[in-house]
Amino acid sequence: MRGPQTASTLSRRALLGLAAALPLVQPLRAQDIPSETDVAVIGAGMAGLAAARLLRERGLRVVVLEARQRLGGRAFTDAARLGFPVDLGALHLRSVELNPLVPLLRSQNAAAEMEDGDFWLFEPGRDAEPGDYDSLGADLDKLDDALADAKSARQDRPLAALVSLDSRWADAAKGLAGPLHVGLDFPQLSAFDTPRLSGTGRDLWLPGGLGSWVAGLGNGLPVFTGQPVHRIEWSDRGVKIAHAGGVLEARACIVAVAPGVINANGIGFSPEQPAARREALSRLQIGVIERVLLRFKPGSFDAVANTQVYGPSTLNGPPVARQAMLFRLNCQNRSVVQASFGGSYARELAKEGEAAMIAAARARLKLLMGNAADDGFEDAIASRWSTDPFSLGSHSVIRPGASGVRRALATPMGRVLFAGDYIAPADWLGQLPGAWLSGRDAAQTVIRMLG
Repeated sequence: MRGPQTASTLSRRALLGLAAALPLVQPLRAQDIPSETDVAVIGAGMAGLAAARLLRERGLRVVVLEARQRLGGRAFTDAARLGFPVDLGALHLRSVELNPLVPLLRSQNAAAEMEDGDFWLFEPGRDAEPGDYDSLGADLDKLDDALADAKSARQDRPLAALVSLDSRWADAAKGLAGPLHVGLDFPQLSAFDTPRLSGTGRDLWLPGGLGSWVAGLGNGLPVFTGQPVHRIEWSDRGVKIAHAGGVLEARACIVAVAPGVINANGIGFSPEQPAARREALSRLQIGVIERVLLRFKPGSFDAVANTQVYGPSTLNGPPVARQAMLFRLNCQNRSVVQASFGGSYARELAKEGEAAMIAAARARLKLLMGNAADDGFEDAIASRWSTDPFSLGSHSVIRPGASGVRRALATPMGRVLFAGDYIAPADWLGQLPGAWLSGRDAAQTVIRMLG
């Protein structure tokens, strides 16, 4: 299947380097969990692993409790279902020149390649023309400028109230800015809190899977999987943690679990969380971006790896921004098409189940590229982050009019600290580098706290 050979500002070139994959993390037995430690880390996603690594480097005793039977959190590589590794969560590392994870990646000689795909627009029965690309690009520039201006002027208002789009691709731009960027419908976006759309245009992907690399960061750490934490008793002197295997006492604790789980009282606290923190949590909007990976016969799509395909948002009727769906052809240089969709549309499909998600992705791909695009279909797998009890979503954005609450979210409770991409530096909110930086910041605070 050949698509339009349209040049794109989203194309990337070059090779970073190749090396052997990181070894697998060796599982630890639940009965070996100690009864006391210096620092307990709750959650073995990127933030928890970052915190635990730094604490161990500084000589502190650490125990990491992970509810899932695996490491990595919302960075997850499935290496079995389709016969080769595919990422169902975090996909790539943006802005290689600025990304704080790239030096770590290079220090490990991990296999990573620059993304090298084009960007194609389609409408049923009509290939996009140069003017269509220009129109969509202009709308995206307006949105990004509005986000920059709002942050500069500290305008805590809905993004929709600050920018007007009227081109034929306006809904496509809103879909890219909302559901496909932070997992929220466009009217819900805060102009002050939503991350900027633009990066440097040079992104990395990992042939072995980004999720596998993140999980490999747990090598050498005392991570105990299958250990959901039920309750944390906290004070200025220490913490007591009730988990699936018993009770763990620690001098300090870092909670690095998804904010949706905390917001849904997935972990109980005694005493109860302070009112300011409960209020801050209530101001969080938990977005979701789901992915469907469709495996095709080799050679089904004549496109360079990671070529993106975008088009109308609905099968029938006018486009609707909330139903935006973005495809990547030959994703990660495999005979795979990745479909991404977010917001309320993704939540609805995820509730219907994996089969419904796969059917929706196949139907939209055929609409955009013709029925022949489905001829080589073989198998598929879908994420369901919104129904996963250990994530309950994938992104978080503060509600419009509630700026300033992230500081309350990051404030320690006695000797309990919090970490995650939802309290990361502004440039990396909702992204793996943000989780990494947040975890290390929490660890630094613990190190100072314990002397």
